[in-house]
Amino acid sequence: MGLLTASNRVEREKATPTFDETIALLDGAGVKSASGIYVNSTSAMKQATVYACVRAVSEIIAQFPIEVQTRSGGAWVASDMHDLYGLIAEPNDWQTQHDFISNMVAWSELEGNSYYYKIKNGAGDIKKMIPIEGRFVDTQIMRDMSVDYQITSEEFGISGTYKKDRVFHLRNFGTQGYKGLSTISQHKEGIGLALQLESHGVSAYKSGLQSNKWVKTETPMKGDQLTQFKKDLAEYQGATRAGKMPIASGWDIHEFKGISQTDAQYIESRKLQKEEIATMFLVPIFILNSTDNTTWGSGLEQIMKTFVRVSLNPRMNRLGQTMVRELIPEKERLSTRIMFDTRQFTLGEFKERMDGYRAGVESGVYNPDECRDIEGKPPRADGDKYRIPANISIEGEQNELQDAEPTV
Repeated sequence: MGLLTASNRVEREKATPTFDETIALLDGAGVKSASGIYVNSTSAMKQATVYACVRAVSEIIAQFPIEVQTRSGGAWVASDMHDLYGLIAEPNDWQTQHDFISNMVAWSELEGNSYYYKIKNGAGDIKKMIPIEGRFVDTQIMRDMSVDYQITSEEFGISGTYKKDRVFHLRNFGTQGYKGLSTISQHKEGIGLALQLESHGVSAYKSGLQSNKWVKTETPMKGDQLTQFKKDLAEYQGATRAGKMPIASGWDIHEFKGISQTDAQYIESRKLQKEEIATMFLVPIFILNSTDNTTWGSGLEQIMKTFVRVSLNPRMNRLGQTMVRELIPEKERLSTRIMFDTRQFTLGEFKERMDGYRAGVESGVYNPDECRDIEGKPPRADGDKYRIPANISIEGEQNELQDAEPTV
């Protein structure tokens, strides 16, 4: 059993689902939102903005090159032959490195946690990792503060209770410590409203009267006349008949000029939900093909840098540290780190890059090969040499030269 305290007992009782919610959860439907729609990772991904946000975050992080670094002589240096590269590049028989990273990030965003089962050889080395959906894993904190994972996965034949040495666990941002929070479940109301708005739009365009005109008669219609009128009007309903207008004698025709107030409110509601969901995932709105209310920066380059710094870097920092904790032997963890190279994503225009490289090389901060590597170019002869500016010397050297006796 998990550790149950007086404080979280009250919260657990408050969170106890109703009978309908329990059936929905068992059925994979998710938790019912106030909008009346059950929201889980599957239904949420059918909403365009949620899909775009999850895909953007997971796919962008997955495309960044990964570098394993080890501490040597007080500095971090690239460990090009580290065994971790092979495991990340081919975690199992069907996933690539991009699949592996994007899958982990997507699951952590949608469900709060991402799990992989570690397959080890006789020496205890991790040889493969098998993805396990969160619905098959029950994570519990024990009285000794260890974490147990109860897995029941018929798909891969993995069943039982395992410790952390057999389960890779990436947590999303959370408040419990041993589990992450699902962005979907925490914001089910906003996502449910967005789904409800889409459903309303589909229903309105499928069955609603698609006309900005209406008719007015001098005398009220009743009985058979009203029934026939409704039948005739039904022939003009639906998006395929949009703009058509019924014609009959004795009717006064009226027409709206411009968009109706109802349509305007609907469009505005859709835009507001799009912005709210983008805020949930910390994704700039322009990535979702919208330039309205862009407040991340004054230009595309600045927005992208802010996106990486504020939104992606915390996710990559958590992912990199989790990979060290889960995939590196304990004795090597303090001297190993995993870095994501975001330079290609945040570089400026060509002229700006060249001016920056020139300043870096001339000041001795970079050598030519380091700049060529950023641009994806191979090394060149003597490209690893650093330049020392002629008009710069180490403090004290100039005085030593002045005090030295002239050489005859």
